[in-house]
Amino acid sequence: MKIILKYILTNVKERKTRTIVMLLSIVLSAVLLFVSFSIGTSYENAQQKMARGMAGSAAISVSPLSPDDTVGLDDIPELTSIKAKAGMLEGSALYHEDGYYETIDLIASDLSLLNQINKPRLVSGGDIENFTGYKVILPDRFTSKYGIEKGDTVILQINGVPTRFEVAEIASYDTVFLRHTRGATALLPESTLAEILQKKNGYSEILIEPAGDVSAGELADTLTEELSGRPLSVSKVVNEEQIEADARQKSMPFFLISFFALTMSVFIIYSSYKVITLDRLPIIGTFRSIGATQKTVTRILMLESALYGFTGGIIGILLGTVILKLILRGMGDSLSAGIEIPVVITPAAVLLSFGTAVIVSILSAWIPVRRASRLPIKDVVLGMVEEKHMPNHHAAGIGIALLVVSVLLPRLASGKFLYPAGGFSLLGLISAAIMVIPLVTNLLSKVLERVYTVIFKNEGMLAARNLRDNKNITQNITLLFISISAVIAITVVGNFVNTYITDVFNGAELQGFADGEMDEDFIRQVEGMEGIEKILPVYVFNNEMQCQDHTFSRLEATDNLELYNSMFHLIYSKKDMEVSAISAFSETRSILLNEDVLNRNDYEIGDSLTLENDSGRNTYTIAGSFKSRATDVEAVIPSAYAIPDFKPAVYHFLAYTAADPDSIMIQIRDLFGNTQNWSRTVEEFNTDALSTVGVFLEPMFSMTYLILLLAAVGIINNLLINYIQKRRSIAMYKSVGLSNRQNIKITIIESLTSGIIGAAIAIVVSYLEIQTIFLVAGPKISMSPDLDFKTFLSAGLLGILVTLAGSVVPMVKSRKMKLVEEIKFE
Repeated sequence: MKIILKYILTNVKERKTRTIVMLLSIVLSAVLLFVSFSIGTSYENAQQKMARGMAGSAAISVSPLSPDDTVGLDDIPELTSIKAKAGMLEGSALYHEDGYYETIDLIASDLSLLNQINKPRLVSGGDIENFTGYKVILPDRFTSKYGIEKGDTVILQINGVPTRFEVAEIASYDTVFLRHTRGATALLPESTLAEILQKKNGYSEILIEPAGDVSAGELADTLTEELSGRPLSVSKVVNEEQIEADARQKSMPFFLISFFALTMSVFIIYSSYKVITLDRLPIIGTFRSIGATQKTVTRILMLESALYGFTGGIIGILLGTVILKLILRGMGDSLSAGIEIPVVITPAAVLLSFGTAVIVSILSAWIPVRRASRLPIKDVVLGMVEEKHMPNHHAAGIGIALLVVSVLLPRLASGKFLYPAGGFSLLGLISAAIMVIPLVTNLLSKVLERVYTVIFKNEGMLAARNLRDNKNITQNITLLFISISAVIAITVVGNFVNTYITDVFNGAELQGFADGEMDEDFIRQVEGMEGIEKILPVYVFNNEMQCQDHTFSRLEATDNLELYNSMFHLIYSKKDMEVSAISAFSETRSILLNEDVLNRNDYEIGDSLTLENDSGRNTYTIAGSFKSRATDVEAVIPSAYAIPDFKPAVYHFLAYTAADPDSIMIQIRDLFGNTQNWSRTVEEFNTDALSTVGVFLEPMFSMTYLILLLAAVGIINNLLINYIQKRRSIAMYKSVGLSNRQNIKITIIESLTSGIIGAAIAIVVSYLEIQTIFLVAGPKISMSPDLDFKTFLSAGLLGILVTLAGSVVPMVKSRKMKLVEEIKFE
């Protein structure tokens, strides 16, 4: 055993190039897997934390049925299923500065109890002390926006009364200060807020954390039974299932990268071990010829592969942890929200990354060794490993048929079959390309042989011939195609998501909007502002308009549908529907429905709907359907009929265009005065969205470089395999006059050609993949991706450069070749 271990360690030490390549492939695979899994989990955890907001670890809320009443801690029965509870006093205020108005949620609690379920985290890192009187703790997201520092005085409008507070501390935008609505949260001393709200004998709600083995549902049922007959409401703080589903959906791109990384890792590590086996065949044959059993020889390579796997796996996880922390720290620092994204490293991520490194390493060594064991000892000793390849015409025929089906299927499918068709199409495109690559390479080899003979003379002819029926070259092209198409797809989809989320007003005419209560006099003053061009006031009914069993989340009424269409870029379901809808709006009680609402409720154009709220009831006819990214409205009706039917008192939304949108926005904010509102120019809105979304997409783009690096290692492995298989023929050519310069020229031509083929296939396949993705997503979105040819070209050029860079290793090794030793094996 000592001899075997000594032999293994000697090989690792002496074969430095191979050892570095092997460890690099395993380390990079482990890093990419570990980071992609962990960053997705960490982001998901941050999303869940953000959704829980003030509740922290609490899962149940007990509150009075009447908002004027309070609930005390003594009202909650002592149960073993309760781990902790804290009372929360809640109020509201308004902050005004430089024309901006922010809604402030005021909270207060017994800090000793609050710390048990959601301890505030101060920027200074210390604890809250001497927190009494008219003091306030504000989140850094809010203070940095308005230049507020510790010790400053801020004025909050509470029930219309200006109240001064000293900023006692600045807290991180975390724990109780997290929120998923606009505005900010301010923490006050409990006695101070109780005095302001005149609620000195109780709380607005009690937050309760269940014991470790008790679910939120079980505790809610228990408390509902215990508190029955009392004027108290028991509810879950958040919908855990919905939070988990939403967070998983947002982190899905990271898990898709994980799946892709796993596929590439298996492929590359397996290719790496072919290098070892091919390099060792003569020695393996020598061992077997002097009496070593197949089991002994196999054990040697298994132990060596295990050494690579364990070492690479451990280094990969340690390096991946460092990279993960740097990425998440950068994301947290760059976010305008300033949220701390926790580093979540799950046992599953560690085990999967480490297990992939070890198990795939061992299996990858076992498969080539088992194949070698089937060869006669004489062939093993002589290193005769050239394989006879079966004709690829049959596989290519299947690949072409699969390609045609994959392209046509998503274009023919509809409704509920669209998503399965899209999934099959994406898998089919990749599989078809892999099947077609050998045939394409052989055909191009025949064509290029004549072309290269003219351009590059005999070296070009040899390089073209080397492409033919060369399994290692086709594996290189396959690996390159997969990596380049992944880079293109991630880049295009990432750019589209960035544009789609941050530019929701793409195509819409409005340049600014105001959300707040506005009467006719307010509208007249806006119309009279210098530089105003178009103005569209809108009546809004939020969650108050009912239609049979459906309540519209947002229904709007306007007196100018034509302007409404252009302001919000409404896209109608049919070409001539807009004209008929405008006509119907001016003549009858008509309603336009969002396409999702129309389809979800099985309504049809021409159906009559009875709308009802607390002020009235009447019947409206469906005149059309639409979709729009600029508004989340579910229905639109004419204000000429909405006013007498449902009696809206004021407008709640206004959109405008102007020569100087920023100047008009300042004047509108000034008009609102102390009235609560949310007013933004489109440019401000897009900037805010970009600062958040861009940060979360940045790691995805960064991982494309890791993917290319992983591909480079795989390409080097395949080129080494190709070199090992051809080294005797190279030695023969050199013995009859082939110079190092000519050999380098042949290698460069081979690499450049395979790189161009891989890049060309990747560009075609990725274009088809992107078309499939947006064919499937098309019914849910109202814009198409902007396909920039530079993205495709740059990714292709990167792939070609990676292949050329990888060819340096076999070129260096061929220069150091000892001709006598190589030919002697023959």
